[in-house]
Amino acid sequence: MPTISVRVDDLYRLLGVELDVKSLVRLMTKLKCEIEEMAGGNLVYEANHDRPDLFSAEGLSRALKHLLGLPVRRPTVSDCGAAAYAEPVPGRPYVAFAIVRNVELDDEALKQIIQLQEKLHTTYGRNRRKASIGLYDLDKVKPPIYYRAVDPDNTRYRPLGYGKEMSLREVLGQTDKGREYGHIIDKMEKYPVIADSEGRILSLAPILNSEDAKVTTSTRNVLIDSTGLDPRVVVDMVTIVAYSLFERGRNTEICLVETRYSNGERIAAPRVEGVVQELTIGQVNSLLGTEMSVKEAASLLGVFGYDVVEAAGDKLVVRAPPYRIDVLSWVDVAEDVAIGYGYERLGEEANELPPSRGSGREDEVEHLSDLLRGVLVSMGFSEVANYMMTSVDVDVRLYNRRVEPVVVANPISERFTSLRTWLTAGLVNFIVENKNKATEFRIFEVGDVVFVREGRVYEERRVGTAISSPEATLTDGLAVVNTLLNAIGLNPAFREGEVDGLLRERTAEIIVSDEKVGFVGEVHPEVLLKLDYDRPIVTAEIDVGKILKVLRKQ
Repeated sequence: MPTISVRVDDLYRLLGVELDVKSLVRLMTKLKCEIEEMAGGNLVYEANHDRPDLFSAEGLSRALKHLLGLPVRRPTVSDCGAAAYAEPVPGRPYVAFAIVRNVELDDEALKQIIQLQEKLHTTYGRNRRKASIGLYDLDKVKPPIYYRAVDPDNTRYRPLGYGKEMSLREVLGQTDKGREYGHIIDKMEKYPVIADSEGRILSLAPILNSEDAKVTTSTRNVLIDSTGLDPRVVVDMVTIVAYSLFERGRNTEICLVETRYSNGERIAAPRVEGVVQELTIGQVNSLLGTEMSVKEAASLLGVFGYDVVEAAGDKLVVRAPPYRIDVLSWVDVAEDVAIGYGYERLGEEANELPPSRGSGREDEVEHLSDLLRGVLVSMGFSEVANYMMTSVDVDVRLYNRRVEPVVVANPISERFTSLRTWLTAGLVNFIVENKNKATEFRIFEVGDVVFVREGRVYEERRVGTAISSPEATLTDGLAVVNTLLNAIGLNPAFREGEVDGLLRERTAEIIVSDEKVGFVGEVHPEVLLKLDYDRPIVTAEIDVGKILKVLRKQ
């Protein structure tokens, strides 16, 4: 989850009151934020990926005001007649703009704006590939604003933080941001830029803004842009930043900007109203196990900034704040009801526990999993716990695997786009990420994997091991598997096998009672080269479910 840092005095200045630590922790928990550190006047906390409106002091203070019942200034969004124009930009077709007037900025406010911008880039913007954000001093710009593709060699400007002009292509090669993010646009014939009516380049999107239009503590009017691949996402990005900047001033005003595309399409930003969700109190009570009324639920939603459109009978219609891009269904609304109600209170209305359908006992798969854990620990292995969520690049493409993963339709992070299809990738990544901390590794993991086969989704419980040392070979892996299975009364056999991502001549199938239950082998050197790892890694995976079936027959 993104880690956010704010100055406590700045947060309380925006909030208008000071809080004791206990109260702050309680309120942050209701926002699904976890405090990591509070020392030296700094508050460091983790925010959920799906709550980008909490990635800065402005958004956090606004959310805390709602929870505390403090007055929250309603944003004024005016149609100021501002317009921007978007020409065709192949490879990055969408842009949205907004203006925030009368802001009051100091050094801490600038730090928070930059932090919000970068956190949005790395999470919701997929490291700027899906969307990026730019901010400019509007008083240094001559509207209207244009988004267009231009020649990278004959177009020049002074990039942010640099004292000399460069061509757009030079920016990619001679600046830190250009080297870091240049791969997003370097294959384009023409590069995307934001320019004003006099032709001044305000930004090479999504790389670097202009030094001549940068936002400073003297800035009073801010122009915001977002460019990207999805029209909804660029509007989301602009909306979050605009409503956060609105908190920085006593007389701030948000101006709607309509972007007019050459194909006739028009996109206005920021979003003026949030999504409307309709649900019944019956749905809420059934989901939460409560017996609350419509009015109670409506009251609880008020502390999260919802507007109640209708609350009568069994029906509840609410409108989320425009910056709450995480509210996608009635279940998200019910979750806020549950948080407001208090998770610790859920189930209080129940008169009795559900009737028992049988005697309680440990699940066989869990029992065998724990047994295997104990054996591996006794063999000197350390257990690791990796996320079940991963990415197709890490889990499949790196190893050239011929397997179909379960892919998330709308991932909140580029790191987590699919469910893992095996344990090996996570074990290898753990070793690579910790390569400077040890020269030898003996690790294992017990966990579930999910994959698609012939149109059906399958889930398996597996135990995986990984050994790495300068002398590690397949023999080490075979010895581990043999010892592990012998400990639970099984005698494995091994035969030549093939597993994508492993050395074919150093890979074996694990056979128990004539059934293939797993594999053991050495990770292919080409994979290790891509990971910049210089020692062999031997990995093994065993299907716990198949072992359980064999044990049942004995």
